Amino acid sequence: MIINSPRRIDFEAVAKENLCQAFILLYNVYENYIEYDDEIVEQEVSINDIWKHNNGTIRTALILLYQSIEGLMKSVICETSPLLLIDKPRKDWPTLPMSDNKDFDSLYTIGGESLLTTFCAVNSNIEINSSLITFIEDVRQKRNQVIHGTNITSVTPNYIIENVLKTFTLWFGKDAWHINLKRNVIENPLFGYLDSDLEGSLSYRYLDFALDIIGKSSLSKHISFNIKGHQYFCPKCKSEIDGDYDSLESKWAFLNPNAPTSNNLTCANCYQNFKIIRDKCNRKACNGNVLYDDNENTGELICLTCYAAQ
Repeated sequence: MIINSPRRIDFEAVAKENLCQAFILLYNVYENYIEYDDEIVEQEVSINDIWKHNNGTIRTALILLYQSIEGLMKSVICETSPLLLIDKPRKDWPTLPMSDNKDFDSLYTIGGESLLTTFCAVNSNIEINSSLITFIEDVRQKRNQVIHGTNITSVTPNYIIENVLKTFTLWFGKDAWHINLKRNVIENPLFGYLDSDLEGSLSYRYLDFALDIIGKSSLSKHISFNIKGHQYFCPKCKSEIDGDYDSLESKWAFLNPNAPTSNNLTCANCYQNFKIIRDKCNRKACNGNVLYDDNENTGELICLTCYAAQ
């Protein structure tokens, strides 16, 4: 008989790992470049030069992206039966009473067009339409191109990051990409040895990176609330990050709902909600009118636009 058949969650777990790794591979290249923070470097070495030098990393990230999509299609098929994944005539299946046990992993499984058509044939919570099929086929064809070393100029960091986020959103919903990247940091065995609050909040850098690479309009498709409105400092992230190791300059908190009288703020990095006070900042140079009563830390009212104490 066939033993150790995979489950949906097994394929999903590996797919999420691969998607995170595809993102992090490119994030690390970008982060290493911007850490120079040197005018001479910025003038003489462009980010495009860096990406060109790291073509191999870009190709690897694309391969991981497509492997993730294959794994997610397999996860959907498993809900009906993992036996549909076996690439072997049924007459040769080791399922008869006198057959030796065969581990599922030792059997050849379907891929490419066979996987895609089987995925389309089974029941699924994923909306299967022509747009999804075109997306999957485009990534597959580009994966084939980079493996064979042909026409790889169309594979850019923008293409990979946008489609990593798209894959997360299609299968798991908005915010899933950032939640899983954040979880990847927290589950690292080294997490907390520096400062757990600081390390847990540094996931704002993933948001900064995605924003810089694909832009606000594209990023907004993969975040569950409106990021096109005014941006504010998150009081939690700001207090946890500012210190000896880092300083938070990015603003990832937004009015929720985005309305002139809204008194609630939500952070896209830590997912916390904050009650705010609508009053004008006392700094003449600041036009902010979103204040936070920082009882826990400073005991002062803080302007979340310029972060000045009131």
